[in-house]
Amino acid sequence: MIRLLADWKKALDEKKYDGATLMDLSKAFDCIPHDLLIAKMNAYNFSKETVTFFYSYLKRRKQCVKINNVKSSFQTMLSGVPQGSILGPILFNIFLNDLFLCIKNASLHNFADDNTISASDKKFDNLISTLESESNIAIKWFKENDNIVNPDKFQAIVIKKDKNMNEEYKLRLGNVEISTKAKVELLGIQIDEKLNFDEHVSYLCKKASNQLNAISRLQKYIASEPKKVLLNSFVFSNFNYCPLIWHFCSSKSSNKIEKIQERALRLSLNDYDSHYSILLKKANKPTMEVKRLKTLVLEIFKTLHDCNPNYIKEFFSLNDKAKRRPNNLAIHNHNTTKYGDKSLRILGPRLWNSLPENFKSETNYNKFILLLKDWCGPTCQCNLCSFPK
Repeated sequence: MIRLLADWKKALDEKKYDGATLMDLSKAFDCIPHDLLIAKMNAYNFSKETVTFFYSYLKRRKQCVKINNVKSSFQTMLSGVPQGSILGPILFNIFLNDLFLCIKNASLHNFADDNTISASDKKFDNLISTLESESNIAIKWFKENDNIVNPDKFQAIVIKKDKNMNEEYKLRLGNVEISTKAKVELLGIQIDEKLNFDEHVSYLCKKASNQLNAISRLQKYIASEPKKVLLNSFVFSNFNYCPLIWHFCSSKSSNKIEKIQERALRLSLNDYDSHYSILLKKANKPTMEVKRLKTLVLEIFKTLHDCNPNYIKEFFSLNDKAKRRPNNLAIHNHNTTKYGDKSLRILGPRLWNSLPENFKSETNYNKFILLLKDWCGPTCQCNLCSFPK
């Protein structure tokens, strides 16, 4: 999702149109033909011993259904990889791998059985045409590989770069016509056509607020430490999932998140009079915004030390020309504030370069975590970024 959003914002910054189709598969892990998977492993030059091992691992596997103390008869599984196993997702990825070779005029963003085809173009008609053609290629591949694909359940979205764009557009996928939506859901994140994520943040705040109210009603029955555990587990955990995706929400949405934390800290500390900044010091916690920035800094550290996928290196790479500061990152050029300045590929390098030199030169992960723990957020004396002065 980081790559998907970064590609979209880069294209929008270059005044291109963006769009995507989100594909729906039924029982994806259960529909993989064993013989075809083994054939693909053989084509990828797995050793004979390895292929034989996986053949015995997949073939003649049996299962039954148990309700209370009654078991059904055992049935032999004719397809599918064992779900809940370590090998299941790996085997699924091997099976799916050659789909990437078929998508040539768009980008395929994949996580297990969630597949999103994304495209951008300076001409809107070309964008729609590319989404249709590449999606149909993917549908054909899924059918040829014995996967159950549901074009009528596909989602489509076109990112609005100006107010004059229509509400929806039609895509012809196979024998089905689908309409683009103002909002789609991908891996539990609501992505809207304006990329401001306000609806998603509003949903998170509403959920966290309801949980906070429930704990508040029961607080007289809960001791101090268990109360902190409940707040961390139920309230704050809502904002721990994919925070870098929705980080560039509006200031109004960002303030909502801070208000949730303020309420939670007042409840945790039993302090209903102190200012928010005092509550943060008492609890030894950063603001929710600084917490997200720490997440970004940590991702940059992992990228520079080869602990992240290669495509993230496109956003965060060392500046070879900075001889006086060899640990600084290269700053990418951009054209707009909305899609260029407010993107991870621009914020990330600026944030990293603002760190103290001992942070940037640290190579040990655990030591870097300790340094980051006491970091209070970025400060800067220039007039080129939004960091506090």
